[in-house]
Amino acid sequence: MTQTLLPYRLGKAFGKSEKLINVNILAGLFGSGVFVSQYPLRANLYFTPLPLEGVPAQVVFTASKRKFKRAVDRNFIKRRLRELYRHYKMDLYGALDAKGKTLAIALMYTGSELPDYKLLEKSYKVLQQKILDVLEKNT
Repeated sequence: MTQTLLPYRLGKAFGKSEKLINVNILAGLFGSGVFVSQYPLRANLYFTPLPLEGVPAQVVFTASKRKFKRAVDRNFIKRRLRELYRHYKMDLYGALDAKGKTLAIALMYTGSELPDYKLLEKSYKVLQQKILDVLEKNT
């Protein structure tokens, strides 16, 4: 029995097809991508064709090992970032579909203390608007 990938339009889930794991795309993302930031978040953006059809964006989440020595803390931060992305991704997907572009994103937490969800949510909304502005300028 073959497994089919559900399109992102079926809900606000964050599925396997939306996770960025391609090594070549990751190298381009951190090598020559554009970045935008809104403390305590930073997003590297790389407009490139993605390996999976029907997914306009793939994302990777990071938290610094230098600032957060315990893996529990890093995982906590990445879990919060995934939740924020999952909740607000439909606006980004709509804009990408309208422009006919695909995007690789690295979402990084740059703060030095564990984040409060409300503060993180406020920063993410501003950051997403900056991402949409970069998308407008890029086309």
